[in-house]
Parts: sequence; structure tokens; C-alpha cells
Amino acid sequence: MAHRRERRKRLLRWALISLILILALAYELNKVLAPRTGALEITIVYGSEKQRWMEEVIPLFQEWWMEQHGEPIVVRGIPMGSGESMNQILHTQILPTVWSPAASIWIPLANYLWREIYPKYYREYGDLVQEWKPLVYSPIVIITWEKFQEEYGVAGFESLHRLATSSHSKELKFAHTDPRLSNSGFLSVVLEVSVAAGKNPEELTMDDLTREDVRSWLRALESRGVLYGRSTGFLVKHAVLVGPEGINALIAYENLVIDENMAGEPLARWGQKLVAVYPEEGTLLSDHPYCILNAPWVSREQREAAQELLEFLLRPEIQARAMKHGFRPVADVPLDSSIFNEDYGVELELPCPVLSSNVSGEVLWRITDLWVVVRTYGGGYGKQG
Repeated sequence: MAHRRERRKRLLRWALISLILILALAYELNKVLAPRTGALEITIVYGSEKQRWMEEVIPLFQEWWMEQHGEPIVVRGIPMGSGESMNQILHTQILPTVWSPAASIWIPLANYLWREIYPKYYREYGDLVQEWKPLVYSPIVIITWEKFQEEYGVAGFESLHRLATSSHSKELKFAHTDPRLSNSGFLSVVLEVSVAAGKNPEELTMDDLTREDVRSWLRALESRGVLYGRSTGFLVKHAVLVGPEGINALIAYENLVIDENMAGEPLARWGQKLVAVYPEEGTLLSDHPYCILNAPWVSREQREAAQELLEFLLRPEIQARAMKHGFRPVADVPLDSSIFNEDYGVELELPCPVLSSNVSGEVLWRITDLWVVVRTYGGGYGKQG
């Protein structure tokens, strides 16, 4: 009996020692694998169009940071529509370190509203966005179908307008996203108003928004609208789903033409691919600016870390990863001609002028009001997506 009791004691001692060792090992592993309390955190709110690229490269940056600095960093990426993210920042519902909307045209609007809403912050800090750099870009294009393009030869916004006011007007099934919610819809309306006014976008004034000839031009084209979706990606996929009889001319990004044709769905469903028409009047770039916010909630440490993230994203090897998602790199990286080619409905070199997005903030703030008025009283039959 005594022998058995002693054996049980030894087993209990070994079990206790083993448990202590396991707990100690688990504690040490947790310290290594889990972010330390107080680890530096930065938040980047970015246009959802580049979500796949950002989700691919942010973990690479976090690994690089650990190797360089010997301590972890937490980069929280939040994909969000450009208009929605701007509104949430201005209402302090989100407080990011970095804001990267889909296009730099949002910057003068955000700064205009920042001055109007927070004059105290503006006096103390200046503009919300003082400096920025583009990350990648994709031009706004008119997306149509091969056979529709062969028949009507769409060349730009004026040719769409001529079709909308011709005896063949009912053949045009036009679409873009809601400009109050989506970047591509916002850029679409800016380009339409610019063409209607006979000016470049940066030359537009408040007076142009009240001109009857501008409203009449816009009304005629928008009367052929069949859908105003919330999401650009959804709109293009819906156009592929309903085919040429449902939507045959929509304004969206070049990279989505590549995405859909690469996937092969347009050809499989309808026996023809989508094609990108680069407007002869000129286009605006969805240039995905990287803006480290000049705001009271951004610390010096966060600003410095955000600057390192920017430099990482501009590395040639990181930029090259964006091309497989249909984006054109801003760094000195050769454009991949196996992606940017006519087989995928696009052109290697942009064949049209690139227009300035440095538009008056007040004009940008009011331009969607013009669209609402024209759409409400213009007899259009478009619906929200």
C-alpha cells in the first residue's frame, strides 16, 4: 500500500510539473503570436475597388515591419465607398490614420466640407488633406458590348448624347452608379456636366450648374438611364447578367472590363466580350490617393508608420501585384501587355486625354443636386441598384 501511495504522489508531482510547463509554454507562445497590448495601430479606410490588392499586401507590410522594427504593428484596413467614407470621417464616426478614396477628386470636396463643418480645426490644423500620392489608377471608361460598338461606334459622351436624342434613342440602355454613394457615378456626372458645359472639369463654376443648356443636355442622356447602382462592381456584374438587351452602355472603371473578360463570363453568356471606350473628350482617373490625415486624432507615431506603409505600397514588386487586379501601377513598373490588351477589351496605352480632377469643392458639393433635379424631373426611368 505504501509503495502504491508513493507512486501516486510521484505521478501527481510529474502531472503538476507537466501542467506548469505547458502553461508556461502557452504563455510564451501567446506573447510571440498575439499583438502586444499597446502595439502601434494604424487604420486605413480605402476605396473598396482595391480591396483584393490591399488584403494581399497589408500582411506583407506587417511582416516587413516586424523584421525591420522588432515589434508588431496592427494595420486595420476598412474597405468602403468613397462618398460613404468621406461622410463618416467628417461626422467623426470613423477616425482613420489614412484615407484612400477611389479618386483624388474627393480631396477638394473633403477639404471644403472640413472648413465648413470644423472651422476651429481648420484654423488650428489647416486642410484635412494637405498632401497625397496616388497608389494605383484606373481610368473611367464607357463600357459597351462588341456588337453594340460595331453598330453605333460610341466614341465618347457626345456620341452617347447624340444616340440618346436620335431616332434610335430607345436602343440605348444607359447606366452608372449613384453619384451620391459611389466614386464611379460621381466621376461620371462630373464628366457629363463638363462635356455639356463645353469646359474641362477644373473650369466648371457654380453658374454652369444652373445653365439651362447644361441641364437639357444632361436630361437627354440621363433619360436613357435604366439603373443607378450603389456599387460599381455590382453594376458591371449585373450588366453581364442581363446582357446587351438590358444594359449596353455604362460608365465604370477599365479594370472591371479586364476582370469580367478574364473570367470569361461575357463571352460564355452572350458570345461577345465587353469593350472599353476611352472618351474622346477625355477621362478622369480613379487614382486611389493615399492621404495621411491632418487631423487631431492622428499621432506623430501613426503618421510616421503611415508614411512607411506608403513607401512600401509604392515598391515596384508591390505595385506589380496590383496589375493582376486590372490596376495600372504608378511606380516605374512596365505595364503587363498580357493583361492590358484588346483580348481583354482594353488598350495598353490610354488613347484619350487625362483631365484634371482639381475641381472646385463647392461645385463638387452641388453637382449631385443637379443630377437629382435632372433625374427627378427629366422623365428618366432609371432605378436604384
